[in-house]
Formats: sequence, C-alpha cells, structure tokens
Amino acid sequence: MMNPIIRFITFSLFLITNANAADILSKNITVYKNPECDCCVKWIEYLQSYGYQVDQQNVRDVYKIKKKLGVPLELSACHTAVIDGYVVEGHITHRDIKRLLLFKPKVKGIAVPGMPIGTPGMERGDKKEPYKVFTFDEDGNSEVFVEH
Repeated sequence: MMNPIIRFITFSLFLITNANAADILSKNITVYKNPECDCCVKWIEYLQSYGYQVDQQNVRDVYKIKKKLGVPLELSACHTAVIDGYVVEGHITHRDIKRLLLFKPKVKGIAVPGMPIGTPGMERGDKKEPYKVFTFDEDGNSEVFVEH
C-alpha cells in the first residue's frame, strides 16, 4: 500500500499538472470609467459574466488615469482597466485578457483603440467591425497582439 504522504504528493502533482491554466489566472480587475458611460457598464457586465470580480472606479477625468498608467493617446478608448499589473484599455475580449495573463509578454498592456462595433460592450445586433488589439510598452511603442 502507498504511503499516505506519497499518495498526497502524487495527487497534488496530478492536480497541478492537469489544472486548466485559465482557471488559476487572476479574475480581479479594476476598471476606471466615466460615470455616464453606458458601454463601459456593458463591458463590466460582460467581464462579470465570465467570472471577473470588478472593482469599478467612476472618475470624471479618465484621461488623467490613462496618462498615469502610460496608455498612448493613439491607443486610448473610453475606459481603462488594470489586472495583474497589466493595463487593459478599451473593449477587450475576455479571451484576449486570458491570453495576456497566460503568456505574460513584457509589455505595459493591451489596447483596442476607439470603440469598434461588435466588441464587448459595443454590440449592435449582428454588426461587427474588424479590429486589432495592440500591445504597448513603457515607451509607447505598440504592435499587433491579435486581429479580430
């Protein structure tokens, strides 16, 4: 019969190696938004539907937050979020947030500039605009993270 300690260690290793990596990622996100912005509320509700715990911060001057967090002006959108030290700017999908947290690229954050139709919080029936998600670094350099 297997020693109980060895059985416990074996079982623990099994759980660790077979855990869905996405399930162990952070789900705590702080969102900075203008109090009157409806699409921001819809994006927050979208995140909550995927299990995110949202700390909603209503602020009048969202651009002051963006500047403090290093969001390049050309990549800015209506709301800014922070999760695990990364900045998440605009209407980003939960999948793109997971991808960011799984791969942990050496960037400041990711952004969807503007408010593309069809992104989470910007749904308009079946209409969807193609759009890009960009990474950005401390110096404001950006590159495409993913295209939708």
